[in-house]
Amino acid sequence: MIRSVGLFAGMLLATQLPLPAKSSLIFLIGGALFQYLYFFLLSRSYHALDYGTAYPIARGVTPLMVATAALVFLDESLETMQIIGVLLVSCGIFALIMKELRVSSTGIYYSLGTGIAITGYTTLGAAGVRTVENPWSFVAWLEILSGGGVILAVLLTRPLKGLAFARANFLRSSLSGVLATSGFGIALWATSLMPVAAVAATREVSILFASLISVFLLKERLSIRRVCGALIIFCGIGVLALS
Repeated sequence: MIRSVGLFAGMLLATQLPLPAKSSLIFLIGGALFQYLYFFLLSRSYHALDYGTAYPIARGVTPLMVATAALVFLDESLETMQIIGVLLVSCGIFALIMKELRVSSTGIYYSLGTGIAITGYTTLGAAGVRTVENPWSFVAWLEILSGGGVILAVLLTRPLKGLAFARANFLRSSLSGVLATSGFGIALWATSLMPVAAVAATREVSILFASLISVFLLKERLSIRRVCGALIIFCGIGVLALS
């Protein structure tokens, strides 16, 4: 259902925008393939670990991976302040997920693999939006390829279960789809304006909000580690904003 929203939004945007340049085709296909891998590994992570463990690990390793990939494949160097900001955000995230990293499970490898997949589609997406005149045309077609592929896979493998889930969770899944699609689109568009590593680091502060939810809604203990991690992340975001 979430991917249905992305597919619909992509098709709607595509009718209003020119086709992406042919030079972006390889990045579209590569980005979509990495997104398929992401969905598969993420689902395997959730089967092996609970959400509170799998999600922070997958997202927490991403900023440094993206920074490395951008340096190697996009020849994208960061200014000193941006490097400091990315490192601060990464250190803050690792402070928040330190406990999760101690879990001994094959789910850890699925979660780390998910982080690699995120790095793949983020880096290829950043390369793609920089090859087209209008970044949103690339975003639209990536959503079409990603959403269409996932929906086709569900219809071919478990159509009845997929339709039943969509009916039972229509409103919740639709809202999640709107948030996920808009968040991804804005982040990808932002990579056309600023270094992808800085965008990735800023985007992964969702882990901070997950931690706040666990404290204030789930009534988990507010530890010194969490407080320090949150403060470091805020400092990193501040440095990135000023750089």
